[in-house]
Parts: sequence; structure tokens; C-alpha cells
Amino acid sequence: MTRTALSCLFVWIAALGVFPCRAQLPAFRFETLNSRDGLPSNTVLSATRDRSGFMWFGTRLCPVRYDGTTFKSFLTPETKFVSNIASDDANTLWLASDLNGVCRIDSLRKTMKPVPHMPDKQTGDFFIDSKGLGWFSDRRGVNRIDLKTGKVKHYDFKQTTFVWIKASFVEDADHTLWAIGRDNGLFRYDAQKDSMVCVWGVDCKDPSNREQLLLNTAYADRDGFLWIGSYDHGLIQYNTRTGTRQMFATGQRKNEVRCVEEGTDEFGNRVLWIGNEQTVGIFRPGQKKFYFFSGIMDEPFEVNDIYRDTQNDIVWICTSRGIVKYHPRSNLFQGHTLPKDLVHWPVDVNVILADQRKGYENVFYLGLSHTGVLRWDMASGTYALIAFPREATAETRWMAQRADGTLWIGTDRLDYTRPGILVYHLEKEKFVTPPLSVLANTYFSVPFFMYGFFDPHDHLWLGNSDEGLHILDEKTQKDVTPWSDATQRDLLKNNNLLMSIVSNPQGKIWLGTYGGLFQTTENSNQFAALDANVLPDSIPDHAVNSILEDRAGNLWVARWGSLTQLDAAGKIAAIYTTANGFYDRENRGLAEDRSGHIWMGNYEGLYCIFPALKRTLRFTVNDGLFSNNSAGRLFTSADKNLLFVGQTNGFNFLDVRQLLEPIHPPPLAISSFKIHEKEQYINFSAPITLAREDNSFTVDFVALNFRKQHDNQYAYSLEGFEKEWNYTNANHQAYYTNLNPGSYTLHLKAGDAFGNWSPHEVKLQLTVLPAFYETWWFRTLVVLTIAAILYALYRYRINQLLRLQYIRNRISADLHDELGSSLSSISIMGALAQNKLGGEHPSKPFLERMVDEVQHISGSLDDIVWNISPKNDALASLIARMTRYSSELFEAKQINYQFTIPEYIEQLSLTMEQRRNVYLVFKESVNNLVKYSQCTHATVSISIEHKTLLLAIEDNGQGFDPKARPDRNGIYNLQERAAELRGTIEIHSEPGKGTRIVLRFPLKQHDPKGVLKMNGQ
Repeated sequence: MTRTALSCLFVWIAALGVFPCRAQLPAFRFETLNSRDGLPSNTVLSATRDRSGFMWFGTRLCPVRYDGTTFKSFLTPETKFVSNIASDDANTLWLASDLNGVCRIDSLRKTMKPVPHMPDKQTGDFFIDSKGLGWFSDRRGVNRIDLKTGKVKHYDFKQTTFVWIKASFVEDADHTLWAIGRDNGLFRYDAQKDSMVCVWGVDCKDPSNREQLLLNTAYADRDGFLWIGSYDHGLIQYNTRTGTRQMFATGQRKNEVRCVEEGTDEFGNRVLWIGNEQTVGIFRPGQKKFYFFSGIMDEPFEVNDIYRDTQNDIVWICTSRGIVKYHPRSNLFQGHTLPKDLVHWPVDVNVILADQRKGYENVFYLGLSHTGVLRWDMASGTYALIAFPREATAETRWMAQRADGTLWIGTDRLDYTRPGILVYHLEKEKFVTPPLSVLANTYFSVPFFMYGFFDPHDHLWLGNSDEGLHILDEKTQKDVTPWSDATQRDLLKNNNLLMSIVSNPQGKIWLGTYGGLFQTTENSNQFAALDANVLPDSIPDHAVNSILEDRAGNLWVARWGSLTQLDAAGKIAAIYTTANGFYDRENRGLAEDRSGHIWMGNYEGLYCIFPALKRTLRFTVNDGLFSNNSAGRLFTSADKNLLFVGQTNGFNFLDVRQLLEPIHPPPLAISSFKIHEKEQYINFSAPITLAREDNSFTVDFVALNFRKQHDNQYAYSLEGFEKEWNYTNANHQAYYTNLNPGSYTLHLKAGDAFGNWSPHEVKLQLTVLPAFYETWWFRTLVVLTIAAILYALYRYRINQLLRLQYIRNRISADLHDELGSSLSSISIMGALAQNKLGGEHPSKPFLERMVDEVQHISGSLDDIVWNISPKNDALASLIARMTRYSSELFEAKQINYQFTIPEYIEQLSLTMEQRRNVYLVFKESVNNLVKYSQCTHATVSISIEHKTLLLAIEDNGQGFDPKARPDRNGIYNLQERAAELRGTIEIHSEPGKGTRIVLRFPLKQHDPKGVLKMNGQ
């Protein structure tokens, strides 16, 4: 076709208003990890995932393990240049290094050791095949290693000027191993002959396949093809079954492909990830075309390896400047940038409308801030521009599709020329001017058609912020607006701008203005203000930006500073403000998805409201949005499963069904277990036993889905210590200190940002051993020791008491036998001598006095002997002696007496001092009574009240004045003895009224149950 013909074709297409389709690079959003995140070296050479779910990376310095939050480096022994790392079925990590050959890492004990007897310490590209055999290369060729025995077999390659690692490895769909020789060619492993066979390259025996090649690495797809990256031949497709090959040039300055990995784009279409010396891109096998990403980092970077985790589709790109990660689920919102060759940037996507025609379910129309409307085919990812008429300078404000196949586009004509409403015929692919559009374009003083839609009656509604509403009937070609111009001017006066219009099939109409919310009907000629009756004083700003009626009949009103929900009766059902997580006051744009979530945008994020839960979630650029500004640009697909957000130079979309998908439990792993901040290497599948001094520990646990940190939530609970879960949001550490000895179960779980918790928990069985002093045997020993000491003290006390009793008995017996008998002899001899002397003998009075003194001493000695004797310790013995002594005196003086004693006194006893003092008080009192009272009746009473013994002696004699100074020390002696008893003595007496003496002192024990009266003459 000639250049002239091409020009004519382009003019003809432009006349139709449709520009050619363009396919775009998927708007993947990448994350980067480097030394600022803890990576020990920014040169990353390889990646893999182990059986537990941890990621492992080979770096220029050492191998590292990554749990999604932290990197753990393995620095001993030195490795350098870990060009590949692989995990076997036992979860042992194997790697090839530059300094220590092949090394193995025990994932449980976190230790690394080199495999002994390596033929060459400089190794690379470790690979484990489907049979469980390990393969690695060195500077002379390739090697096979038995992972169980460590036995190595070498396969030599021809030596060339290439002096580095000779090959990498891949296994095809038929389980055949291939060695991708760097400069020797492509080799197939012949298992029967146990040899490497070159099928293409300089070492090939077949001259037709002998060719100089410089190869890198390869990927084997399920169709039997090897996709080989080369140094200068681009991407090579090699058919392993036929040996045919095809080369695809990258179009880059250097036609190099360093690594290849299969993946899918945002629509599930197959792509190949490609890495070269400057960036990363994709190759679409169906289109046979490369697309390379730009702007991932500030500067170009070399791609060393690409690893795709098939469990979650994460693509890990190992580069010279760190790790580049693409996580399709981490970027909840997919994004598309607009093709620059179709529309000039910057441009805003103001409106998104789904094509409602059958068979066009994947077609959407994007209303732009200038130029026209983009037609986007979601299935193919292609765009076509429906350009506005050449003279139109217009901003799309709304779009509506009619059943007749026309697309109505309301614009603001920034050049103030008409028409402001454009109609595009989708079938004819050209702009048309139906009569209704001609009528519509006559309204408003300037062609600013800010609001517009067709109602269920097929009436066209038009709105302008400061000029009101018009409703047009196509059949009659008339304005059927029920409200007069004067009524509308009254509504909009004082700059009360019209911001939103909503009508429902029942005929209710709501208007959102700067002055608040108004309601009317098509049959009413006035507008009723609603806010004054429903909004609380806590919502001072009533200005409305957007209105939405949900499927339940609730009205949602986005305002400055709040989002209010009114029920079908017009009452406030809920109010959401900054307290619910809104980061900006200008709330604008509302949409409802199929699940009943309400979406709202402002300048600082996109918000999803769960009405039933009164819960709000915020989404930002961290979730894949191009910008946090989502105010006023929210739209849904016809089935309401897709939510669209218009952005500058592009748009985002979300399949809202992802919010309701049951959570796919990610592997929840324990990253570290520390005791007193020192990491321990423990088998977590077995019970953990902790010493008493190790009862403070920290458990770091993570969800190994490798999503952004704030996308995961964590909770833990220690059974046996607490009953409730500890919800810690994105914090994934459980910490306990000073646990008591016992058995515990630590429960760990993870959830996503939407509150979906995994039903699977990780459980750790823990036992805190008691200290030796907390064990049962130690406590038993202590009890027995104390019991033995107490018993020894008891026996010592008993022995002392027995010894004391023995001494008392000896003293009593000696006094009675020795002194008593001697005094009796003296008394008898004195009486005999007295009888021998005459009545007038001068010595007789002395003998009489001597006999009296001896008898007095004998009586006192008798009292002492009685008091010392242990057999008289009982209170009953004391009472018996007191009774005998008083009876003899009272009867000798012919005094009537009454003696009252406790009935139960068998268990009571007094000390020797107590008996002595009580008896002497009693004896002194009775002697005084007999000698001086001249009474005819006397009473002696002994009782026990509240652990106190009371001795009362009373007579009816002549009495005396206790305050008068006595001639003798009797009262003083009584008081002294009462004090020794730690008691009191009371003397009550008056002349002529008798005397009453009462002694009170405390007892150690008593058991009174009554008294016994004894009378006598």
C-alpha cells in the first residue's frame, strides 16, 4: 500500500471518529527490597521457596532467608556469589557458591555446612531434578550429586576461552534434564548412557546443528518447549521433541535475554517474564512481541534471575539493585495507563460506562477530560479513541447508553460553543444529531451540561450547578420540567449550587446542593429541605457533593466532612466521619457494588463501607491505586462486580468479589523463637520445654503470603494463661514473661485486611518446668523437715517439763522428808520440854514461842511443799486445799459459809506461780475475815468468765474503810500478788456493811459449763 493510500485510510478513520486500537503493557505495580530493608547485598543472583514457605535468596555476599518482613543472613562459612539455591523434599537447602563449593543448610537448626570433597570450590547454578538428584556446574563442566550420600560425578565440557561457570539447568515436561551451556551449546542428559549429549552448539557432533552460541538460562513450559535466554540472539524457543527452534529479537540495543520465567498478565493471559541487562519485561507468545517496563527504579538494573512462586503467582526478580517483587494479590486494584499515542497526557478519566449490548460485556467507554472517549476492550486490553469533533474543546461529565445503540455524552464546552451534548452511534461508529439532542443543546446560558441521565420514562434529565434542571420528553420534543424557573432560582439563590441529582422508579427525587439535601417529586412544584429535621448538631456542614440510593432504599449522602445514611423513612441510620477513618473532608463520589458495599472517594483514599458492620476500610496507592485522589470518579460495571476508579492518565479497577472470597490460608510460620532476646533453634512440631529461668520468650510468626505488611492481621492466645485472643493488627510478635510453671498451648492465626481470619491455626505446646524449690518433692521435703524440727522442739519441751517435774518432785520430797520431819521432831521435843518445866519457870514462855514458831514454819513449809509438787498443778487441787483450809477456820469460829466452784475443772491447770499467788491471796483474805470481821456468814466463790478466773470472798461482818491507812501491809500484799498474776483485785467494804474481795486474772484455757455449790456450817 502506498503512502498516499495510507494517508487516505487514516483520514477516513478519523472522519468516523475512531482511531486505531492500541495494546498496552499491563499496569503492573512493583515493590522493591534492598539493603534499606535488611538485604545484606543489593546484588541478588537467585531465588527459591522452601517447603515451609520461606523465601531464600542467593546474593553476592551470602544466602538469606526472607519471611516477608525480615532477612536472615547465613554468613558462616563464607560463600560469596550464591548463583542458585534449591530446596529438597526434606526441606534442606542446597546452594552453589564461589568460595565453598556446594553447601547445605539445615532449615531446622539454621546451620550451613559445605559438602566435603568438592572437585572445584567455584560452583554455580544448583538444580534438583524430579528424581531427587542434584546438579551443579563449575568451570570445567557439570556435576551430578547424590543428595543422600554426597557422591559427585563430573561431566566434562570442552574447554574454551570462557572461564566462568559452564552451564545452568532445566527439566522439560518429559522429565528430561537439559544443561544450558554458556558457550558450549545446549546439552541433553541421556539417562541410559549417563552422559551429556550436545544437540545444538559448538560441541554438537551434527554439523547442521554446530553453531556458535552464548546462552544464559532457560524455562521449560508444559508444551515441550524450552524458552532460552541468550547473550545476542534474544529469546529462543526450542522444541525438545523435534529440535526445531525459533528466535525472537527483543528490539533492545543489546539483543540479550538473561532469564525467562512463565507467568500471566492481569487477565490471566500467558506471558513470559524476561530479564536483561537494563530492566524487566514480558513477552506475549500469542503476539510474539516484547514489552519492557520502565520506571521501576530510578536507574537501569541488571536482572540475574526471575523466580515465579506458583502457589501465589508472586514474581521475584533478582537484580543488581535488590529484589523487585510483583504480587498480583498484593495490588488489590488492577491498573491501566492510557496509551499516549491515542491521547495526550495529562488526561483525566472522568466517566467509565459499561457497554450494555449483548456480546460487548468486556467493552467499556472512558470519558476523558479532553479529546474524546476511549473504547477499551477488557478481554484483549486494546483501546480505540472516539475523538470528539475536531473543533470541540470539551470535558466529559457524564455518559448514557440508550437501547437504540447511541451513546450520549454530556460535556462542559470549555470554548463556550455548542453542542455540549454529543451523541455517538455505536453501530455506525459516527457522531449523530437526533432531534432530542438538538433540543437539549439549547438549554443553559453556557454549554456546561454537568449532570444528565435517562429516567425509566425515557426522559432526558439535564442539570447545571447554577441554572437548575430540565426534563425533556423525546416524543413531544418538549420540556416537561415540573418546577418553574422561579422555584428553581429560589432553590439556587445565595450560591446554593446544585451538585447531584438522583431519582428512583417510585418518583422520588433528591437534590444535593451546597445548602444541604432537598427532596421533591415529579408532581410537586417545590423542594423540601431535609437536613434541618434529621442532621444532628455534630454535623455543622450540610453541603452535599454526591447522592446514592442503594438497593435497600437507603440514601447515602457524601458531604464535606461526613457520609450520612438515611433509611427509607428519611431518618438518620448512620454517620461516618474522620472518626471512622476518613482522611479528608471533601467526600465525593459514591457507588454500590453487587455485595452491598458502599464505596466513597476523597482526595486521600478510597473507602469501602460495610453497612451491616458499620465498618470502614481505606485503600491507597499501597493497594495498587495510581493516586489516593479518588474523589468523584467511582463507577461500577453493569453486573456491579467490577468497581472502577478514574485516575489521571489511567484508571483502576477491582473485582469486588475478592472481598467476599474465603481466605486462602497462607502458610503461617514461626520465623523466630527467642528466650530473653536470644534466638533459639527449636523443632516447633514437638513440645517445647522451658526451664524456670527461661519463662520469658518472644515468638515471631508471619503469614508467608508475602503481601504488604499492612495487608495481614495477626492474633495470638496462650491457653492456660488467658482466655481471649490478642489482636495485634500488623504486629506479628507474641511476647510473654514470668510465666508460672505449667503446661500451655500457644495459638497463632492470621487474617487479611478485610477481617477474614484463616480457620487454620499454628499451635505450640509449651511446658515451663518449676524451679527445684517449686517441685513437689522439694515441698514435701520442706514439710517433713519442718515437722521434724517441730517434733524435736516438742520432745525437747516435753523432756524439759518432765525434768522440771522431776526436780520439783525431788525438792518437794526433800523438803517434806528432811525439813518436815526435823521440824516435827523439834515441835515434839519443845512440847515435851515445856511439860517438864514448872509453870513459873522463866524459860517456859520461850519454849512456848519456839513451839508456835516451829508450827508456823511447819505450816509454811507444808504450803511450799504442796505448791512445788507437780501433782498439784490442776486447779482442782488448789480448790480442794482452799476448801480444807477455809472449812477448818470457819467451823472453828462457828461461821456459816458457802463455797461455790466450777463444775468442770478437770482440764484446767495453773502454773506454780499462779497457784502460789492465788492461794496466798485466798489465805490472807480468809485469815483477815476470821480474825477481824466478826461475821456470822461467809461466801467463797470461784468462777471462770471469758478466759478469766474470778475469786470472790465475801462476809457480813463489821467491815472497814479501805481508804484508811491500815496498821499492816495486808492490802498492799494483796495488790502485789494480783499484779504478779497480771490481774486485778477489788476490795468493797464499808463500816457495818461487810466486806467483798474480788480477784480477777487471765487463764490460758478453760471450759466452764456450770458451777457446783457446796454448803457447810
